[in-house]
Amino acid sequence: MAGLCWIAVTLALFLSTENTLAVVDVKKLATIVYRIKGQYGGPGMFSLAVRMSNINQNLNTILQEVFRSDPGNNVKNTINNNEVYTGNRVVAANEVYTGNRVVEAAKLLKKPGGGAEHAESRVVDNLGNLINNRNNNDFLLFYVYASPCDEKCSSDTHPESILQRIKTIHQWANYAVVFSKLFRPSSGEVITEQQRRGALEHLGTSVGLNNIYRCDIQTQGRMQCTNCSNGGAVADYCVSDSSQTSSSSNQPSFSG
Repeated sequence: MAGLCWIAVTLALFLSTENTLAVVDVKKLATIVYRIKGQYGGPGMFSLAVRMSNINQNLNTILQEVFRSDPGNNVKNTINNNEVYTGNRVVAANEVYTGNRVVEAAKLLKKPGGGAEHAESRVVDNLGNLINNRNNNDFLLFYVYASPCDEKCSSDTHPESILQRIKTIHQWANYAVVFSKLFRPSSGEVITEQQRRGALEHLGTSVGLNNIYRCDIQTQGRMQCTNCSNGGAVADYCVSDSSQTSSSSNQPSFSG
């Protein structure tokens, strides 16, 4: 499938291990995603990985620590030049294309066949500096603009799948994988809820479904975060814009 896939932003957050129930405070997560997107986000498909200190401490202080370490303009200028930004606390990238959409994209892709290199894939391949500088209580937020595509990013067989490479996230005991929008190919191809659900199930085998969240702006400009695991199954809100979670453990929380 050609087109766009989910975009990745990785942040350091508080979470339990992959096989336990998610214990991240979704209200706190909503605040983190809102502030991080405001500092580093932009138009189009992008991905971020952000390493944060223990988020059980003063959250504003922790976020300012990230922003001082990796200023927003430095990050945006780098990724808007189609390069991967690799800092002390932030890794970020846009999606790049061959052809007329992005100049010199073929050189960045470094593969003769061309096509698109997804933002989250570029981020996953450049986590080394964050890994080397991590502390035991750090929280890692891996943010992607859109949910994973089923034919490439979360495929068991595609050579550019991230399912194996993203397992480096287990270098952190505390992490969350977050997306905002549902994946819709630029080609206009219709993606079913079943396909989106399967993609999240595949990603969950690598990072733990309970560690995946959908965080998006809702009413009155507030950020809503919902855990994508509902009783061990994929929550409807994570595959459909017309669904809302009803389980108390998956009630959305807001910030902003």
